[in-house]
Amino acid sequence: MRIVDLSKKLYPGKEQRRCQIWRFTYASGEYMHYIDLESHVGTHVEAPSHYIPARYGRPAEDVSELPLERLMGEAVFWDLSGVERRKVLKPEDVEVEIREGDIVLVGNSPYRGPDRPQFSEELIRWLVDKKIKLIGVDDSVIITPRSREGLPGKLEDLIEHELFLGNGIPIVEQLTNLDKLRRKRFLFIGFPLNISGLDSSPIRAVAIEDAKLIEVKE
Repeated sequence: MRIVDLSKKLYPGKEQRRCQIWRFTYASGEYMHYIDLESHVGTHVEAPSHYIPARYGRPAEDVSELPLERLMGEAVFWDLSGVERRKVLKPEDVEVEIREGDIVLVGNSPYRGPDRPQFSEELIRWLVDKKIKLIGVDDSVIITPRSREGLPGKLEDLIEHELFLGNGIPIVEQLTNLDKLRRKRFLFIGFPLNISGLDSSPIRAVAIEDAKLIEVKE
């Protein structure tokens, strides 16, 4: 097996989002730390409770309630290294076979900022209809269909949250090292902290290439 770390390393005090640690001495003198993190810092997974309660006023799964089976399994990588600048991605652009129950990772385009390729609403609906179980992206692709002037202004504009999270499909953002993958299919694992009530959590996302994937039959 070959393990590829798909998680960003965080540097306390140097991240754009809140990430701080404080060391203290405990008991016999050993070191421990207090940790102060934004739930969406670094490579993180978003649960339905990130969006559904705010949008509809009803409860939804938090990260501690997500079945672990939804956060691991057979994954497929859609490599955008050859995509054109500012491409609006549609179902006909998908270059890999996507099966029901797949974890789908997308990214590795050569662009950043407003030049990045962007998911279309049509693509999001198509992926939901395919019954994927998790979607993951790096910083080289925009997952929210929108104008390139800035963030959407309303909850109802977050189409990817509406369709993915509304259908129980967790969203992983800020993946890294997708360019180091050698296989289109592999085992993916990305478990969050088991903290009740948390809408999102940093994860240690890994790809395990050449692992023997076991098909479980009822």
